[in-house]
Amino acid sequence: MAREASLRVVFGIAVLDLIGFGILIPQLGVYGVRFGASPFAVGLLVAVYSLMQLVAAPIMGRLSDRFGRRPVLLISQVGSLVGYVLFAFAHTLPLLFLSRVIDGVSGGNVSTAQAVVADITKPHERARGMGIIGAAFGLGFVLGPALGGVLGAWGGNLAIGLFAAGLSALNLINTWFFLPETRRADSPSATTRSMRGAAAVLTLPVVGRCVVLVLLYTVAFAQMEGTFSVYLLTRFLSSGPVPLEGGWLVHAVHPDAAVLKEASLRSGALFAVVGVLSALVSLHAPMERQGAVLGAYQASGSLGRIIGPALGGLLFTRLGPTAPYGTGAVLVALGGLLALSLVTQVRMSGAGAEQSS
Repeated sequence: MAREASLRVVFGIAVLDLIGFGILIPQLGVYGVRFGASPFAVGLLVAVYSLMQLVAAPIMGRLSDRFGRRPVLLISQVGSLVGYVLFAFAHTLPLLFLSRVIDGVSGGNVSTAQAVVADITKPHERARGMGIIGAAFGLGFVLGPALGGVLGAWGGNLAIGLFAAGLSALNLINTWFFLPETRRADSPSATTRSMRGAAAVLTLPVVGRCVVLVLLYTVAFAQMEGTFSVYLLTRFLSSGPVPLEGGWLVHAVHPDAAVLKEASLRSGALFAVVGVLSALVSLHAPMERQGAVLGAYQASGSLGRIIGPALGGLLFTRLGPTAPYGTGAVLVALGGLLALSLVTQVRMSGAGAEQSS
């Protein structure tokens, strides 16, 4: 069945993309410290990708509504490849920043993949379809950091960057040869501007609360994401010389590996929640605006990944290593309260029944 085949291709594209992303994220703090970055600068290094995404994701979404999903996916994959190659050959902090800027500007993979899922699934299948993207997140953030550790121990940032670039190259091949265009040429968004602005998304029923909720959860998670490697260096490896290659960092804290396992499990739970939210956003967005609305939704996550690492780095520096995690717990609790109100709003709105036609 063509629909199932396309879903499998989208899953493969998302898995490869997110493994590459997952390989790099834990290593940014390691190589940032190696090249002289402070904890706050490490937070900014993690955040700069999302700063670029905040601007680029809604634009990419609108472009995918107008010109199609395949061109946007191909452009974003080329940008990721270039960014990873630059990371591979970086030897200074400015080059690390530049690699993340390039990847962030061009990166529209996830929101565009979600738009593909929305194109090819019916409303009652949407949660299952978006769950595929959520599963890709889970695999990426389980396999990626482990691969990054092994590659870092073996070949440093050169091995990490080139391996991730290879995954982007595979994605280019998959998209070019196996993913047909899913956006209908006669769609209204193919000839007209799809949204007047990302702020208009907040006025859509249900969507606005989903956007705020993903912002809260992402800020909470990104505080840990942006400071965790520095936290390990500070708390567990402060008694002696630290071999900063990613794999050695993980092996050095092996007695406390349960901490890493617990963090991975909680991260997986977060991405499962975010996947459910993306299904709700898609169900309550006009079909001709799927790319733009999902792009704005991803931009909210990008904003969280800007605020989170920077805030985490600042709290880490000013208040101590545990401060980002206490703040994150408070944000998750606030998100839980908002989620309860969201359940009520979804029931009142009919859970996207208006989109079934």
